Amino acid sequence: MQPYRIADMHCDTIVHHMVYRKDPACLRKNDGHLDLERLKAAGSLVQCFALFIPSGENSLKERKGLSPYDFFQAAYARYLGELEENKDIVRRARNLAEVMENDAQGLLSAVLTIEDGMLLDGKLERVDEIYEKGVRLVTLTWNTENSLGYPNLPDAPDTERGLKPFGFEAVERMNELGVIVDVSHLSDAGFYDVARACKKPFVASHSNARAVYGAPRNLTDDMLRRLADCGGMTGLNFASYFLSEEKVSTASALLTHAKHIVNVAGEDALGFGSDFDGISCALEFGGCEGFGAILGLFEKHFTPRQMEKLTHKNFLRILEACCFA
Repeated sequence: MQPYRIADMHCDTIVHHMVYRKDPACLRKNDGHLDLERLKAAGSLVQCFALFIPSGENSLKERKGLSPYDFFQAAYARYLGELEENKDIVRRARNLAEVMENDAQGLLSAVLTIEDGMLLDGKLERVDEIYEKGVRLVTLTWNTENSLGYPNLPDAPDTERGLKPFGFEAVERMNELGVIVDVSHLSDAGFYDVARACKKPFVASHSNARAVYGAPRNLTDDMLRRLADCGGMTGLNFASYFLSEEKVSTASALLTHAKHIVNVAGEDALGFGSDFDGISCALEFGGCEGFGAILGLFEKHFTPRQMEKLTHKNFLRILEACCFA
């Protein structure tokens, strides 16, 4: 077990195995990027499990004909079933106190998130509903427009179209209830709308530094500073196409982004958002078992205090600030 505990803000494991692998069960042990046995061996403290809502060209087939709202309900049932099946290893957490309680009992904590707020469909009462179900972070958009706002597409950042009126309403309600606002995938204009409107720290759960590699999904230096000014953080995305021109993700490429983010935005603005089981490139370090190799490299360049912050304490701080029940 590594000396540093790990909080990872984003993986797509539940829906990846539910839709694309069609596995009857997946969390305890699988041959994908992430499972509970490997997480525990790697020293995981908190894993955020995103219920990704497929959208775009093949989305209706991927959702098995279900609406985004009904697909969420099906994925949520799958998530609950996995937690029940593996309650000897993992338990859900909705706030910092539950993370600490789970850890005291030797259990991993699962924080439920949503990737793509399209299931809200302009209905503010659905923000309350997902909160009651335990959702504590919402990635406002994926790669298509929804009732909240507009995404950054692979070819160019969208600097003109930001949050829609319902997007502002939803962000306000998320702040009131205790749901973390996530701007990964959101347009540049939407990022700045969130920065102005959000009354709590917000995150980019799985985004890197655009100055290091110019993918529009990455954050500019100004965005990184604004994120830090709001008490927020970004989670390093392990996908090669957000790291460099290389086709294989490497720990050294992650380190380059990490050092830049800390230099620009400070040590409180960095964490992990692996995007495990949501990325399609080769990984030099394997899946979640590779955290050991990554941290072994990082600790040559960061102090022990910085390592504790970027591995888990920054996320725990935001969980405490935003999710109070």
